[in-house]
Amino acid sequence: MSVCKVYTLKNGVQVRRETFGLLFYDYRGPRLYFVPTKDLIEDDFFQGRRSLAELVGDIQERQGWPTDWIEERLDQILTTLERKDLIDGQSIC
Repeated sequence: MSVCKVYTLKNGVQVRRETFGLLFYDYRGPRLYFVPTKDLIEDDFFQGRRSLAELVGDIQERQGWPTDWIEERLDQILTTLERKDLIDGQSIC
């Protein structure tokens, strides 16, 4: 996983924060996707303004979890969202 990436929503996709995590709505479908991230990722992360490295650092500072664990969990989440064609990852390095 490259932490030198930013992520944005695909056209026709919206995301909203819920108590369980994130709710993605795909207007192209329409389909709903429930992603149980709890407070790991905020919905504004998908505006493409913060890198994955920044997100990992923020989570590590806030939760005190090992960086390897955070990166592995985020990789699972983001890979799934990319496969479902909900987000785009763009390298910034």
